[in-house]
Amino acid sequence: MLTALLAACGGGGDSDDDPANPDAGADPSADAAPTPDPDAAPPNPAQACPAGPEGLACLFDQFDLLADCDAEILDAFEQSIAAREGTTPAWHAGRGLFITDAAAAVAGEFNDWDATALATTRVCASALFAADTSIASGHYQYKIVVDGTWMLDPHNWAYAFDDFEGNPDGRNSVLNTYDSGVGHLVRPKELVCSEALGNCRPLNTYLPAGYGAPTNAGRDYPVLFMHDGQNIFDDTSCCFGFGGWQVNVALDQDIGAGVVEPVVVVGFDNGLGQRNDEYGWPESEGGLRSTFMQLQVDVVQPTAAQYWRLDADRYYTAGSSLGGNIAFHLAFAYPDVYAGAASMSGAFWPGEDTSQSFPDALASIGRVDVQLYLDHGGSASSGGDNYFLNVEVRDSLIEAGWAMQTSPDCEADADLCYFHDVGAAHNEIAWRLRVWRMMRYLFAAE
Repeated sequence: MLTALLAACGGGGDSDDDPANPDAGADPSADAAPTPDPDAAPPNPAQACPAGPEGLACLFDQFDLLADCDAEILDAFEQSIAAREGTTPAWHAGRGLFITDAAAAVAGEFNDWDATALATTRVCASALFAADTSIASGHYQYKIVVDGTWMLDPHNWAYAFDDFEGNPDGRNSVLNTYDSGVGHLVRPKELVCSEALGNCRPLNTYLPAGYGAPTNAGRDYPVLFMHDGQNIFDDTSCCFGFGGWQVNVALDQDIGAGVVEPVVVVGFDNGLGQRNDEYGWPESEGGLRSTFMQLQVDVVQPTAAQYWRLDADRYYTAGSSLGGNIAFHLAFAYPDVYAGAASMSGAFWPGEDTSQSFPDALASIGRVDVQLYLDHGGSASSGGDNYFLNVEVRDSLIEAGWAMQTSPDCEADADLCYFHDVGAAHNEIAWRLRVWRMMRYLFAAE
C-alpha cells in the first residue's frame, strides 16, 4: 500500500523533516529543486500538498486555513497527512506540526519533557488530532503521552537510541528540523520479508543533514547499503557488549565538516541464526549466499528506492567480517549495480573447499569497474583479524589490475583504498574507530 501511495503522489520516496546542510539555503546544489517562480499561481488549498520537502509550505498554509473548517480544505489536508505517513511531525520555518490519532500530550527535549506543555486537539470534524507549536532549529527526541503512558509516535519513522533504563522502548521518536546540521535515523514500519529465507527484517536508515530541506527536494543521494544493520549505528546495547559502529555519528561529523558529501546509509539486519549461511556459504555447501544476494538486489534496494531519493548510479555496499565477504561478492556478481564496495576485516574463507570463495570469484572474474575499500587488523605474527586472507585478497586485486592507494591518502577516484590497522582486534570497537576511512574514500566531498 505504501508503494502505491508514493507512486500516486509522484515521489520516489517521501522525506523526513530532516536536518539541512548549513549552506543549503544560501547555495543549493546543482541537483536541488528549481527556485520557485514568484509569478506562479499559488497552490490550490483544496488539493493535497506534495508529499516531499517541496510540500511543507503548502501543508502549513493548508493547516492555517482550517480555522474555518472548510470541508474541501479539510479533505485535502487529510490527504496531505496520509501521504506523509512516517514523516510527521512536519517542521517548516520555525513551526512544528504534530499529528496523533487521539488527544495526546507531546513531551520532549523542546519543552523539557513536560507532558503538560503541548497537547493535540481534534482537527475540525476529522479523525486527526494536531498540535502546532513554535520549535527552534535542532534535533529533538520526544514521546507521545496518552493517559499517562509514554510511547513512540506511531506516525513517525524517525528515532534515536536511548539507553535510559526507564525507557522500555530503548528508543525515542525524533523531530529533526531540516536546518539542524545533523542527520537522523529512520525505520519504516513495514519489514522486508523473504519467503525463500523465511524471515522479515527492518530497514534502519540514516538520512543526512539537509535531506528534508525544500531546497534539496529534487536532489538524489548516493547510498551505502550496509550489512549487519542492527550493529552499524549508535546503539550502545548491541554487538556483544561493544556497542555499534556509530556510522551516523561519524557521518554527522564529517558531513558537517565538509569532508564527506551527504549520503544515505541503509542498514539491513542480518538473519541472526542464518547470518553465516546468508553472508558466507554457497548453496552447494548448504548455505544461502546467492539467495540472499538476490534478495538484496531485487527487493531490499528497490524498496529503499521507493522510500528515499537515491542516485541509482551511485549504489555502494559494505560490511565487516562476513558482511565484508558478502559485500565483495555482491560487487563482483553485480558490477552494473554497484559503484563501489567496502570490506572491513573481511572473512573471505566460506566456499574455499569447493572453489567458491571470494578469492576464487576474483580469480575467475578478474577486473570489474568497481571501486573497492579493504582494511583489516591483526599482524603476520598473530594472523588475527583475518590478516592472511585480506593480504591475499589485496595482492590478488593488484595483480588483477587495481591500483592501490593507502588510507588516509586515497584519492576519490582511486581503484583500491587499503588500510592495515596493525594489531587491531576483530570487533565493533575496531570498526568504529576506522569507519571514517571508508566513508572519506567512497564519499569524499568535492
